[in-house]
Amino acid sequence: MSLQIKYSKEIAKELGKVAVYLPGELIEVGDIITFPNGKGGIFSKEAPLGVFTKISSLNNLNVEYSTQSKPEAKHSYKFSSESSVSRSSSINSEVGLSSNALPNADIEVVLQFTSEGSIYFHALDCYKTQINDIASLENEIISKSQVLIWENTYLVTSVTYASKALIMQSRSKNSEITLSGNVNGIKTSGANIGTDAEFNIKSQNGDFFIKDWSNNVSIFMELMKFDKQIFQAINRNLNPKQIQGRLTPVDINSLLI
Repeated sequence: MSLQIKYSKEIAKELGKVAVYLPGELIEVGDIITFPNGKGGIFSKEAPLGVFTKISSLNNLNVEYSTQSKPEAKHSYKFSSESSVSRSSSINSEVGLSSNALPNADIEVVLQFTSEGSIYFHALDCYKTQINDIASLENEIISKSQVLIWENTYLVTSVTYASKALIMQSRSKNSEITLSGNVNGIKTSGANIGTDAEFNIKSQNGDFFIKDWSNNVSIFMELMKFDKQIFQAINRNLNPKQIQGRLTPVDINSLLI
């Protein structure tokens, strides 16, 4: 199984999300995309796994829709592959324990990966942009019907961005990376890493994919699968209520098969 498929499947299994691969790739609500490598094995069905390819967008088809953006309750995700990623850290601060202030501190984090494809995922203060009304969108698509076939094609209905993220995947069986930086605040449980923290790669041993500590990183998306004839010209006399199932939400469980 390729590294990109491993990444997508692990994010789906552990976080219940469709992954943007590579994290940070330019993807927007309303994009129409395919997954050219979207199979987890020889006998598995095609699924939205791995890298994606844009083929069009609702804007290009003159389909009108509205979106909204909302914070996910300032939700953050911190995840590492079970049993194959270990983390150790050291903190250096000159402020005494009696101080009431939470000081800035230098921190060094060592991550050890013991399996090819292992993931370390740290995404802070996530927010989502999504399409408002799917039912209205379906009717709008029908009204703009064209003789086009969109088999194995997906509509991006939402994208989740991290205000700040650090994401890496090991491409070798034994690898190690050391991060160093500055964080605001020390608690008894360790460093309080927030969006104002700054990290740099101090050293690495092994081969990695790394999305360095960055702002506004696309990390997840929600998709609906097109019926293969969704843009096929139709009988205009049909009541829109008679036209069902033209956009089908992607079931996360289907990514795990």
